[in-house]
Amino acid sequence: MSSSISSSETDPGWGRSLKACLGALVGAALLVLALMVLVDPYDSGKLGLLGIDGVDNRLTQITAASRARNPDFNAAILGNSTAQMIEPAELSRATGLHFVQLHMTGSIPRQQLAVLHFFLRHHKQVGALVIVADPGWCEHARPKEEGGVPFPDWLYDRSVVTYAVRLISWQAIEQAFQRLSIGLGRRQRMNPDGYFSYEDIWPPGQFREINWPRDPPPAASAEIRTRFPEIDALADIVKGLPADAPVVIVVPPTFAATVPKPGTETALERSACDAALKQVVAGRPRSNFISYRVDNDLTRDRANFADFIHYRPKLARRIEQGIAASLRDGESARIDF
Repeated sequence: MSSSISSSETDPGWGRSLKACLGALVGAALLVLALMVLVDPYDSGKLGLLGIDGVDNRLTQITAASRARNPDFNAAILGNSTAQMIEPAELSRATGLHFVQLHMTGSIPRQQLAVLHFFLRHHKQVGALVIVADPGWCEHARPKEEGGVPFPDWLYDRSVVTYAVRLISWQAIEQAFQRLSIGLGRRQRMNPDGYFSYEDIWPPGQFREINWPRDPPPAASAEIRTRFPEIDALADIVKGLPADAPVVIVVPPTFAATVPKPGTETALERSACDAALKQVVAGRPRSNFISYRVDNDLTRDRANFADFIHYRPKLARRIEQGIAASLRDGESARIDF
């Protein structure tokens, strides 16, 4: 009797090669993880042993973490791109505080609240908060599915393990080498206070007829009209702040043609949302609610807007003045707009 046995089953070299290959892969993965631990590619503060300061990336959903934990700042501006033109350096000069810009392009309120929680975890003393509340805050229910720019919840939650798992990726490796270049002085970190103007992208003199404000659909009943889960979540955070921490909530301007007409269902919705936002800061010292979403000479001028919702520096300077006045005089502040 005879039998046929393949050489692969009898040659011990195959087993040694397979083990060597697997060992190399595991070793490489461990080396990459070690690099991630040393560098902390997203500057989250959860890891990192090299003491590199800052990041260089325009992905605002990611880079907000580096800015939000920076101890050089004690005050923050939060919102989506409708907050972007508010210049933290201007507010810092006007108030004596140290403002950081934490806007995230395309973000929704839930994501902005996650960054706010992150900021507060890293700042036991809060000089001031400025919340720029676009129509997304007026939704009567949280969306079941979130569109827009993907949001890295793992970056802003408390779990180091969840964060570490996300570091074995090409994106994280790229971020790590960018951070190493910053540490070696071969690359400049982005502006630590987070400000950059979209004037370079949308030059002055151009008005694009896009980005009509996304006002929520009318509520099905008068009772539902007063329900704003995102505003309730913000109110809970504000209640937990020290009593002397001022909060200014700003409704950003939009082009006049998009302002709800008095007496319409959309205007009633807007009024209910404004009332809820105002209640969040009612009675707090040096705090205020300001709605710049009005129909006036400034908002009728297309030169003051890049599109229907993105305003230019002239309006941003007016908004900064209103915020500074509110941080000084609270609800009695004189707001010229």
